[in-house]
Amino acid sequence: MTKTPSRFLLRIAACGLLLGALPALTGCASKVGTISFRCGAQINGGLALAVDVIRATEEESRKIQEMGEKWFYDQTRFNIQGQNRIQTVTFTTGEGAGACDKTVSVPFSKGERFLVLIADYKFQNPDPTKHVVVLSREKWVGQKILVSVLERELAVERRW
Repeated sequence: MTKTPSRFLLRIAACGLLLGALPALTGCASKVGTISFRCGAQINGGLALAVDVIRATEEESRKIQEMGEKWFYDQTRFNIQGQNRIQTVTFTTGEGAGACDKTVSVPFSKGERFLVLIADYKFQNPDPTKHVVVLSREKWVGQKILVSVLERELAVERRW
């Protein structure tokens, strides 16, 4: 009779461990970040604007910052796209453009230490930090972030 209760307790303990590990095994929803974009009245001289949202390693983040707008035409971008770590969001303004506000969900995977947002402005701001935003893992994983897309720059408005 002593074996039956101990087996029962062992099964309960195993179920408890499995339930405790389930969020980690299934990719817990808190690992998703949300980036909401809000457009200014005028952006990019009225031309369509592409913004890449990239889940990057430290090395990739540094390389993207160094390349600036050349990033959009570099082989590295196409390699990362093949790994499904880039979401490109396109904004247009003006008559018939539709809603400019957009939201993207950004999942997290091991090894991705940074979230890089880079805009391909036709009329680049002379300050490269104005069209590239870099967020460390703790600032985007499981966070909601509002980014303003302005005439010649991106600006992080708030996190909540």
